Amino acid sequence: MKGMQKIKRGKSFTGVVQYALKPGAHHKSDPLVVGGNMLGHSAAELIAEFSASASLRADVAKPVWHNSLRLPQGESLTAKQWVMFADDYMNRMGFNDTHLRCYVMHDDEAGQHIHIIASRVDLIGGELYLGRNENLISTRVIQELELAHDLTRTKGPSPASTRKKLSRGEQQKEKREGQPSPKTFLQNTIDTLLNTHNDIPSFVEALAENGITPIPNIASSGRMNGFSFEYAGIAFKASQLGKTYSWATLQEKLRYEPERDNPLLFSLKTSSVKANGTSRSIHTDTALFPVAIKTEVIALTPKYESRVEVTEANEAHAPIGIELKAIGLARNKDCLMTAVVRWLLSIPYLAAFSKLLKETGKTFLHRKSSFSVINAVRSAEPILNTPKEVSQDFVKSSYTPF
Repeated sequence: MKGMQKIKRGKSFTGVVQYALKPGAHHKSDPLVVGGNMLGHSAAELIAEFSASASLRADVAKPVWHNSLRLPQGESLTAKQWVMFADDYMNRMGFNDTHLRCYVMHDDEAGQHIHIIASRVDLIGGELYLGRNENLISTRVIQELELAHDLTRTKGPSPASTRKKLSRGEQQKEKREGQPSPKTFLQNTIDTLLNTHNDIPSFVEALAENGITPIPNIASSGRMNGFSFEYAGIAFKASQLGKTYSWATLQEKLRYEPERDNPLLFSLKTSSVKANGTSRSIHTDTALFPVAIKTEVIALTPKYESRVEVTEANEAHAPIGIELKAIGLARNKDCLMTAVVRWLLSIPYLAAFSKLLKETGKTFLHRKSSFSVINAVRSAEPILNTPKEVSQDFVKSSYTPF
């Protein structure tokens, strides 16, 4: 069974009701209201009831909701079976029993189908049906109902067995909020899009239209290893969603042409790195690191890597213990190494220590084997403001290689 390519919403019930009930030469029989929860059956009666419900929320621009469900050509259901299917469908779509709706059956050569016309305004309290992501949800619901009502299965989302199950917390949140969790939304959306898109560019574009940011996982060799998917501020690896979303499986459904697709994928990767880099910092004073991208600095910690952006203007403030990864001109590495030493020397005690080394003829740049051990330092504090001639009196050293 198929629904309309896109569920329609409208301002007035008059046009859609008249269209659904208007006889046509292509119909095997005249359209017939087979179910719903409304009192009237004629076009005038239905329009009046629908309009009354819409008047409860004059602020709503489009109170009309319209979809159709069509069987494969040559198949048919009785009016009673259609009503059972449509009621189940509307409940799973999130409509209450107090949302007015009617089911109008059509029978033509293309296949038997029904039009479902509903008011988005609830008769009790005027609550509005929002229907977020309803086109994707509708596709999934139809697949579930085909199985439940023993109908011909049509092409739809991948079986649930290939998905990662929701955690207990995610299940409780879905039940509490009455809408899919980010993980469920991603799984349903990707499943649906894979049925309608067969190449990387259109797939990526469709994801963006549904509020999903694909993040390519590209190795340093340039090899494409798959996607992570971000939705509602939460990023999921393919392994967190299920085997269906691994790169090996996606390649079976999407035509991947490196020469055509790699520029787009690298662009997405770069955008993702920039977005993450500007929002994180390894220093409490973020003013030290402007947004302009010059060189990527990675703070070394036992478990995490935090990325910040450093410009030449604040190279002297680079943090201790860093690994430099050049992403611009090669000279940035040397500049930053010099800046790190300069920053270290800004610490008073290190400055004093450096002065002592210089007085003994050594620097930080000497090899390890050539460093000397300072056996005694009477006082480092006076050296900060003492001339070179005097400072010699404060240092006694012997030279023993490490």
